[in-house]
Amino acid sequence: MYGLKKRLNLHPGAESEEEFGHYFVGKHLSILRFGIMVSIFLFALLGIDDIWAAPVSKHETWGIRYGLMVPFLLLSYGVTYTAMFRRHQQTVMVIVQLVSGSGSIAIIAVLHPEEPASYFYFAGLMLILFANFTMFGLRWIQATAVSALLAAGHAAAVFFAHNSSHFDVTHVLYLSHINGNLYVLSTLFGSAVVGYVMERYKIVEFVQRKELERKNEVMERLSYKDGLTGVSNRRAFDARIAEEWSLALKNGRSLSLIMIDIDLFKPYNDAYGHLKGDDCLIAVASALQSGLKRSRDFVARYGGEEFAVILPGVDEDGVRGYCAALHEAVNRLGLEHPASRVGHVTISAGVATARPQNDQYRPWLEAADRALYESKSKGGNCTMVG
Repeated sequence: MYGLKKRLNLHPGAESEEEFGHYFVGKHLSILRFGIMVSIFLFALLGIDDIWAAPVSKHETWGIRYGLMVPFLLLSYGVTYTAMFRRHQQTVMVIVQLVSGSGSIAIIAVLHPEEPASYFYFAGLMLILFANFTMFGLRWIQATAVSALLAAGHAAAVFFAHNSSHFDVTHVLYLSHINGNLYVLSTLFGSAVVGYVMERYKIVEFVQRKELERKNEVMERLSYKDGLTGVSNRRAFDARIAEEWSLALKNGRSLSLIMIDIDLFKPYNDAYGHLKGDDCLIAVASALQSGLKRSRDFVARYGGEEFAVILPGVDEDGVRGYCAALHEAVNRLGLEHPASRVGHVTISAGVATARPQNDQYRPWLEAADRALYESKSKGGNCTMVG
């Protein structure tokens, strides 16, 4: 099927085919339900025409209309609200339209040749063929296959059920059946062109939407990344801290925060220049990232030479182990620093741990910040708990 769609230029790409299918269903669902309700109304209403157009056969046509088709369409309408329908929409609607079209053909087949207006009944099938491509959410290939089968079924019904082959080419009934088949075929071809254009438009719309989403996603990711170090930035931190606090409040779990500052960073910049200072920030950010253990552990550049680490579900005992690992990761860098008492770049850390009781997390942030200040006031290269 994919190969045929590719040849007809009716595919959004192999990796997007399933997603486009769900998109297609979503775009058509309300129209599809409306179409089924219209079909029910028309099938029921046109039974009035049977009184004058087919008085001899009206009981047979009413049996098909009210005994089979209306209940079947009502059942089909109910199915559109099931989870199964969203997974198998094309298959379900192929069945619905085949049965609906077969119902119209069956009505034509049971009509007696002497009916006053039996030749008018092909118009009902024309409506179904047009609806296959417009209202009932069928992809173009499925709609074409169903419509071609119904057109062939109509031709068979009028020529065999009505024994049209026994009439010569001048007979009125023969000419009316020829005329009806031509109208049905014209409707099939015209509707197929309309349906093809509509599906191509939806594919183009879908592809453009996907490309726009991709670009927006890239832009959003970039807006949450620190341009220098590659870790998350302050904007990302603000969003994440609110999210994690809310989750911790909801789940009744601990949440820890480590505020980190590179010790004596200004003297480092003065000694080596800003380019080396940038290299130092990048290296420290990478070391901090590598010191985290779980996928939800989060590090961000908070500003300048300051970083922040968010640790969901980590209590005070656990956060001490994290701090030791982060200190060790930075120490292993061995970045020479003449102003440092240990001869290389180190970090200071301030820790705050909480089990949220309300939505106010600012005091918690301030506690971590105070602990960091205390750590630096003690000469740095250590961790203090707020």
